[in-house]
Amino acid sequence: MANFLRFHVSAYINKLIFSLTALVLVEIFIEVYGKYHIQWMLLFFVGISGYSYKLPGGIIAAVISAALAVTQTEVSSLLPLLAYMAIGAGSGFVSQYLFEKKRDHHKWMYMLMEQSKHLQVFREVSTTMQRTLQQDLLLKVILTSVTAGHGLGFNRAMIFLFSSEPTSLRGIVGVGPMDVKKGYEVWEKISEDKLKLRDLIEHNFDSNFTDPELNDILKSLDIPYDEQNVFGVALSSQKAVIVKEIDNNDSSQILIHELFQTNEFAVIPLINQGKNIGILLIDNIVNKRPITLMDTESIIPLANQAAIALDHANLYEQIEEMALRDGLTGLLNQRAFQTILEDHFPHSGNQRGPLSLIIFDIDFFKVFNDKNGHLLGNEVLMKLAGVIVDTMRPGDFSFRFGGEEFVVLLPETTLVQSEIIAEKIRLNVEIAKFPGEETQPNGTLTVSIGTACTDHSAIVTKNELIDAADQALYKAKKAGKNTVVSFKEFVTID
Repeated sequence: MANFLRFHVSAYINKLIFSLTALVLVEIFIEVYGKYHIQWMLLFFVGISGYSYKLPGGIIAAVISAALAVTQTEVSSLLPLLAYMAIGAGSGFVSQYLFEKKRDHHKWMYMLMEQSKHLQVFREVSTTMQRTLQQDLLLKVILTSVTAGHGLGFNRAMIFLFSSEPTSLRGIVGVGPMDVKKGYEVWEKISEDKLKLRDLIEHNFDSNFTDPELNDILKSLDIPYDEQNVFGVALSSQKAVIVKEIDNNDSSQILIHELFQTNEFAVIPLINQGKNIGILLIDNIVNKRPITLMDTESIIPLANQAAIALDHANLYEQIEEMALRDGLTGLLNQRAFQTILEDHFPHSGNQRGPLSLIIFDIDFFKVFNDKNGHLLGNEVLMKLAGVIVDTMRPGDFSFRFGGEEFVVLLPETTLVQSEIIAEKIRLNVEIAKFPGEETQPNGTLTVSIGTACTDHSAIVTKNELIDAADQALYKAKKAGKNTVVSFKEFVTID
């Protein structure tokens, strides 16, 4: 009966039942075999009580046993009390020693398991990071490894990166819930699907488990870099900062608290070779588990790895961008033109609207170079590129095709709309002041322009669009230059 009860109560009551049962057994034994067994049988009760309640339990049991021995045997002697005290203290010390050893064992086992888990996380993250230099995928891998239950286990993580000018930190992406209810829904989904870290990384974690509201708010943030606020302190000291209570003198802390309903969070700096990349912000909005220094230390290696990967990805993007741009004018080049043309050209599958193409070159540019030299000619090309960019709408693309020839792609634009833009380009070039333009035949630098659009029934392929605009440009040249001609009839130019 005692054993049955012990497994249905708390640990403290369990021990109490165990000790009292021992005392009851002692009394039963005495009733059966006689009182002359009481003194040594009570040692059994003292030993069990000392083991259950350590030193205090052993001492109390010794006093109770001595009192029982005196009252039931009518023998008054300090010897039993001393013996009981010795046994009680001894069993209490042994119990305390074994308890501490067991506690240390569990502590080390927990630490080893956590380290093993972290090493597994780092291994999977490293493997995934080595496969890509795409910043979006790297951010997804980093945040998933920080928040997933099979990862480091934080409830939520957000990344802020420096803008092109390192004066502010922009919110980029976050993983985790906006509120507690959403957090439990995500955890239940992960549990039901039995998803592990690799699954979350590889199976579209963002679309299934991120909160759109969280990311909308995060991406709207642009926090000024200040060495006095919590972000600046973390980056300047190159150490993690744990915010236990919001400092009302720090506007960045107040902002994070108000937008994301968090009272405690940690800021982890992302630094590579002394270069500030950004910060990783973590919190436990759902389970409210306090963030400790050990937690931040466990995340530092991942943060360092993330900083290196993000820095390399940024350099790679810059190199890719340079490879797609003309070195003189900064406009996109022919390689970029082929890619963007393919992406925006209307096909039966993509259901895109009409795509217009404008092609133009500088009138009498060979004459200009012969009179003024190629260095001044390069200055003209650079200024002309600026005029083009200033005339373009958001979403338009401008390219230098080589020499004095330029191309503009206008997605979702009809031929009539492209004619208006082409005329703006022609007029803006005509009224702009270029160095050496007074040597031109008309005393002004001008361009001839041809336009074409996929809304023409005869234009079906990309090459036909380019050829049509080229034919229109040829007509503009023959018509006296400094004019715009649109391709409206599919006729071959002699």
